[in-house]
Amino acid sequence: MDEKQKILSTVGIFHALNDGAVAAIPILFPIFKIIFDLSYTQIGVITGGALFINIIFQLILGRISDGKNSRIMLSLGILLISLSLLLFTQINGFYSLILVMILLRIGASFFHPIGTGWISRIFKKHRLDWAMGIQSGLADIGAFIAISTTLYISEITNWRYPLYIWSIAGVIILLSGIAITSNVKDEYLNVKMISKRRTLKEAIRENIIFLKRIQLIIPAFIISGSSWGIIVTYLPLFLNEKTNLSLTSIGLIVSIWIGIGSISSILYGRIYNKFGRNNIVFLSYFTIGITNILITYFTNISLMILIVILMGITVFITFPALVSYISEITHESSEGKTFGTIFTLQLSGSTIFLFFGGILSDVFGIWIPFILLGFTSLVFSIILLTFRRKPIILE
Repeated sequence: MDEKQKILSTVGIFHALNDGAVAAIPILFPIFKIIFDLSYTQIGVITGGALFINIIFQLILGRISDGKNSRIMLSLGILLISLSLLLFTQINGFYSLILVMILLRIGASFFHPIGTGWISRIFKKHRLDWAMGIQSGLADIGAFIAISTTLYISEITNWRYPLYIWSIAGVIILLSGIAITSNVKDEYLNVKMISKRRTLKEAIRENIIFLKRIQLIIPAFIISGSSWGIIVTYLPLFLNEKTNLSLTSIGLIVSIWIGIGSISSILYGRIYNKFGRNNIVFLSYFTIGITNILITYFTNISLMILIVILMGITVFITFPALVSYISEITHESSEGKTFGTIFTLQLSGSTIFLFFGGILSDVFGIWIPFILLGFTSLVFSIILLTFRRKPIILE
């Protein structure tokens, strides 16, 4: 295994742990809702509030990570995630739940600006889309394992046991990643900063120029982040309320969504070679819009599973496609800052959707988050079609 593959392997397993841990908590909300007597509004506050903290720390960590040792920074994030999962086993109500959720999100703030930036820097000139697809696919596999097993283990034992398992897995993965990259050259771990220190005014101006260049796909990041948050948080609650399925069966259906998504992410490099990024992005958001609207109208389990499969293919394939666009225009000395900004946009949208999705679900019903996401995605796909002759990234 050469040094680049060692880095890709380490980033991949760290991403798997990161997204697996983050997915293991929302899938437990049907249980938390009962034992802690939570309303949908409180669930929206918990998820939205924690994501707001995630936004702040992701921006900060993205900026301070450039020029730092990527392995050390990522390892610190994994350590915090493992600790927070252990603390989750001690929660006893709404307030302790939101506090530990915040700690989990602080730990999760490390990966996306630093890990994605690391892959972008290493593979920028060779097989970029392939590498982005692999590390994104491994993350989806981690989330698939979490969602497919968490409710099952909870039903046969106790809801705390899967969290103990994930906490221990975090420590094992942390040590494994350090061991895999132990002999990697420093030039792959650190990047020399060549840019001068900027004032706050200069930094804001630079960000505005960057955002203008990517203005056409800013909504794409928001919708993709919101799709992940809404489906992983509200789909279990939706199925629990609208069907007679057991919690294990609900976990299985949500895991199908992520399992299909992980396959599409891993195969993204091949799909990109055949269809091109622009076509993939348009078709994905159009399908996300249609499927999120349709799922609210059906109670037939077979049709729901078919819709969930389409959701899995289209939601997850957007992540490597979008970050590949950004990588191509980002200098290697500012990967953390750039991806910190990008994933902040993504989380901002997800925070708004999750927060208001919880409030509106109490007022109108648990179907409302999917309708909001569906119409937003459809409108964006129409915008992409309207501007199809313009470049996605402006010069």
